[in-house]
Amino acid sequence: MKIKMKLMYAMVLALVTFAFVGCSKNDDNTVPSENKGALKVTVTAQGYTGEDGSTMSAQVIGSNGQNPTLWKVNGVAGTSGQSIYDLNKEYFAGGKTAIFESSSSYLAATVTISAAAYSKPFTLVYKIEQGGKVIVDQTKEILPNTTPTVLSFQY
Repeated sequence: MKIKMKLMYAMVLALVTFAFVGCSKNDDNTVPSENKGALKVTVTAQGYTGEDGSTMSAQVIGSNGQNPTLWKVNGVAGTSGQSIYDLNKEYFAGGKTAIFESSSSYLAATVTISAAAYSKPFTLVYKIEQGGKVIVDQTKEILPNTTPTVLSFQY
């Protein structure tokens, strides 16, 4: 009986010791600081004319956990406090390319690309790079009279 009691006390002592050593102070009010590297999004609408009834847009939004991410759009920096960066049908007419670049301090970002053709098909080419590494590189044919294409990526 004494051996069982000593064994039980030893187990309790081991569990209590493990609990104190295994726990660390957690501060739930801190914002994660993982630096994901700059995000670069390149979107081209080859053959897109901007005809009535068709649509084409690319949008980025991001945050560093406290403030909106400051993005460059085609090399021009956005303004402080701007949260959504959007280029639409009028910009892409003529098959133009848009380049969105985040600062390297973003915590979360969403990229949305949408396209629909009315009577003339076009080709959507998009590439997403994170920290200089290509993570998405796709080409998609946008055909008339089909369901609009909506692509959304979260990082």
